[in-house]
Amino acid sequence: MYLAKLSIKRPVLITMVLSVFLIFGYLGYTNLNLNTTPDVNMPFVTIQTIYPGAGPKEIETQITKKIEDVISTVSEIERIESYSLDGASIIMIEFKLSKDPNVASQEIKDKVDLVINDLPDDAMDPLIQKIDFGALPIVDLVLSGDLDSRKLYDIADKTLKDRFSQIQGVAQVKIVGGQEREIQVNMSNRLVYENAISLPQMLQILKAHNMDIPGGYFNINDQEYTVRVEGEFPDLQTIEDLEIPTAFGPKKLKDFADVKDGGKKVRQRAIYYNDSTGKRDDNVVL
Repeated sequence: MYLAKLSIKRPVLITMVLSVFLIFGYLGYTNLNLNTTPDVNMPFVTIQTIYPGAGPKEIETQITKKIEDVISTVSEIERIESYSLDGASIIMIEFKLSKDPNVASQEIKDKVDLVINDLPDDAMDPLIQKIDFGALPIVDLVLSGDLDSRKLYDIADKTLKDRFSQIQGVAQVKIVGGQEREIQVNMSNRLVYENAISLPQMLQILKAHNMDIPGGYFNINDQEYTVRVEGEFPDLQTIEDLEIPTAFGPKKLKDFADVKDGGKKVRQRAIYYNDSTGKRDDNVVL
């Protein structure tokens, strides 16, 4: 009733007040910036652990269960969901909305560090990430050319990735597609059985001969020098001539295995479709 009486007695005042609201509303609608990608903090944390060659049962008992037991003590957890796959363990933790994602991620990391020594030796270190919508890719760059897929990947990984990471404002550069270089040692089942070769022992021999280790230091007058023992294979010939102990004496690796410079099996492929030519080519996407 008061507003109605005021509008009748003071029509000019009410008209000016409404005009002010309309004018400022129009100016705000036309001039204010619109954030199409606002910052959204989602209290979700993921833990990914890679264990090459292990089955889902081994992944669950040796990795997933151990991590779940230790992170379940973190406060304000709403839900824990885990997946035990071939060669990988994925755990998703949902926190209450009142939980700070940065604090949640740090608490999860501290808990996982307590059991990291209890995980299998061949398992990779757990990768802990918080879900950040601001870190989603906004630009895709396609690298293509008349080169081998391994060379394209090498250029993208060792040259372009570092260059793009140095650009101001770039948070992360991820490579999709291509083929990584891999030295493959293919053995014949017949020759392995004939020579009674222990595959785990041969794997350890290859690892031990393919590493650089510190060798201490020595002094000359007042100068101290460090020593490094170079043990990485320089070429394929050195790998082929590596002596492997067998039941019938040491033999060279090339006597029962085929060593070649190949590439890793492609499990993720990036395909670029060119509308102008109508062709599809495999590429490396950054």
